[in-house]
Amino acid sequence: MNKFLKFSVSGIIIGGLLVGCSNSETTETKEEENSNTVAAKAEEEVVAEQEMEELLPWKSSDNFGEWITKSIEILDADLDDPRIEQSNNDEGFTYYLKSEAISELQHEMGAWAEGKAIGEDMSNLHLQSSVLGHLQFVRTSHLGHNGEAIEAVELADQWEPMPDDMREAFNYMKQLFHDLDIAVNHDGVGETFGVTHTLNGENVSEIDRAWTGGGMPANELEIGHFTHGEDGVSEYDSLESFVNDLSDNWAHDSQFRENQMDYTAEMQLVEKSLYDIAYFETEIDELGMSKLFGDLQQTGFEMVVNDYEAGDKELHKELAAKYEAILKEIIERSNGIFKDFESGE
Repeated sequence: MNKFLKFSVSGIIIGGLLVGCSNSETTETKEEENSNTVAAKAEEEVVAEQEMEELLPWKSSDNFGEWITKSIEILDADLDDPRIEQSNNDEGFTYYLKSEAISELQHEMGAWAEGKAIGEDMSNLHLQSSVLGHLQFVRTSHLGHNGEAIEAVELADQWEPMPDDMREAFNYMKQLFHDLDIAVNHDGVGETFGVTHTLNGENVSEIDRAWTGGGMPANELEIGHFTHGEDGVSEYDSLESFVNDLSDNWAHDSQFRENQMDYTAEMQLVEKSLYDIAYFETEIDELGMSKLFGDLQQTGFEMVVNDYEAGDKELHKELAAKYEAILKEIIERSNGIFKDFESGE
C-alpha cells in the first residue's frame, strides 16, 4: 500500500542540488534529511498502528486464532464420536455434538476474545450453540423431561425429527467461524459471508435477528416474542431448579462466565430466563411472587431490547445490576425455597 512506502523526497532533492557547497551547509542538509526521515518513519508507524487498531479492535488469548482453526476443522470433518453411528447418523445430533466439541475445546484451551465488535460475534456463536442444545433437548423431551434423553442414542429412533432450525443454526455457526478466521488469521483478507461485526459485514443484521424476536424491529418487540408460556418446554423440572441454576450461573465467579465476557454471559442467561419465567407462571403465582418475577422478566426484556437495538454497554451494566438486585430479593423472600445467592464478588 502506498501509505506504507512514504519517504522524504525533499531531502534527496536538496542533497542533489547542494553538491559543491560548503561542508557546514552539507552537514546542515544531512541533519535536515535525517530529521525528515525520522519524522516520516514515525508517521508511517502511526498510520500502520491506526490501521491495525481498526482491523483488530479486540484483545484475545494467544491461542484464539488456533481455536478458530480447530473449530472449523470440527465443523467440516467427520466427528470421531461413536455416538453418531449409534444414533443412526442423526443429522441434528451430529450438529449438537460438533457444537459441544467446540465448546469443550474452547474451555480446554482457555481461548477468549473481547472487544465491542468481536464480543457481538462471540455472543452470536454462543447463541447458535445454545440453540442447537435447546432444540436437541426439545426433540427428546418427551422421553425425559429433565434432559435424560438428549444423548440417549439407544432411544434415537424415538427422537422427534430434526427441526430445520438446527440446520440453520449450524450453518450460521460455520459462516461465523469462516468470517472470524478471515479476520483473525488472515488479516481481514479474503471472501466472507458478511456475518461478523468484526469485519463490519453487510449481513450482520440477518444473523443478529435470526433467533431474537422473530426479526422484528426493536421498538416493536414484546416479551411474548421471547416466550412460549406454559405450553412450551423447559429444561428444568421445577421453579426451584431454574432459580438456583440462574443464581449459580449469574455469580461473577461462576464456571458459566469462565472464558466469556460478562456481557455475553449475562445476555444468554437473561434471554433464557424470559422463557423460563413464563413457563413457571403457575408456580410463581402460587408463591405470591408474581410481582417480583414480573420485574425480573421486564428488566431482562429491557436488556434484550438494548442489546438488539443499540448495545449500549453502560445501560447494560445498569440493567444488569438491577436484574441482580431483583434476583437477590426473590431468593431472600422465598423463605429458604431458593438457596442463597452468592455474587462471587
